[in-house]
Amino acid sequence: MKYWYQKRFHIPREKVSKKCLHSINYKMFRKIEKLSEAIDRNVKDALFEDIGFGDRAEAVIPAKNVIAEVKCNTRQAVLSGQFWFDKCFQFIDKSVSIEWLKKDGSKIQEGDKICSITGHNLSILAGERSALNFLQVLSSTSTRTREYLNVLKDSGVQNCLIVDTRKTVPGLRLAQKYAVRLGGGTNQRFGLWDALLVKENHLISLGGLKRLANLIEVIDFKEQDRNLLQIEVETMEEYELAMSLGFKHILLDNFSICELAKAVENRVTGVTLEASGGINLNNLLAYIRTGVDRISIGDLTKNIYSVDFSLRIVEYDNGKK
Repeated sequence: MKYWYQKRFHIPREKVSKKCLHSINYKMFRKIEKLSEAIDRNVKDALFEDIGFGDRAEAVIPAKNVIAEVKCNTRQAVLSGQFWFDKCFQFIDKSVSIEWLKKDGSKIQEGDKICSITGHNLSILAGERSALNFLQVLSSTSTRTREYLNVLKDSGVQNCLIVDTRKTVPGLRLAQKYAVRLGGGTNQRFGLWDALLVKENHLISLGGLKRLANLIEVIDFKEQDRNLLQIEVETMEEYELAMSLGFKHILLDNFSICELAKAVENRVTGVTLEASGGINLNNLLAYIRTGVDRISIGDLTKNIYSVDFSLRIVEYDNGKK
């Protein structure tokens, strides 16, 4: 049986410990999830936890055809989550129809009508909370990302990217990556499977940067995999060593502004530099001006500044509320 790190990097079996072989089995996930599949999974999980074996309100609420509206109650935001919202009602009742007045990626403000929903009131009531939750969380991510991108735009710097991280809400990795794109940000790796970032604990386990460099030379490490390899360093000494060993993608973690500027000034041609750690809207401009190529920010996805939406029934089937 071959495991993912053997299959991809062709590491001989004898070089991988039995403990490691048993702890990470590539059979655990046969394929990578598509966005459409993630939407289905996200929505099914949300409806299951909220509705469970049934909505008790059905016992006391008479069934009627209604029209409902969703409005934004936050001063300014970037809308995200339309596909998740739609899917919530599609799973419950395919006869529910939704007319979107604002699309994903649109700038919205307080009082804006986002969409109109027509269908059975019990179906709308059952899906309301889950659907709004997706709008709240994903619009938070897209809005926060846009705030960072506005700082970058105002700086006038053209050759810097704002990128996301793996610090996402559990289960919503692809959803939040989608929202980051809507906010104007750039997706970095989606998981442990699509790129290799060697961080502090990896280096401790390996025995340091030199040991990693030697190992890469010993194993059959393809050129395409070298291009996906990024090294995290925490000091100027580690940075200089990483460059001397030929690493081309270096993450400068928790470097001061002065250290970053020095690292950019002294970098070898062809080396891509990324800044990370402690970066927020208040100090972002200073990091941009250091000249790094990318800035990765966990705040885009790990901190939820919820965008508030409300859903209200505005008309019954008899034309009255």
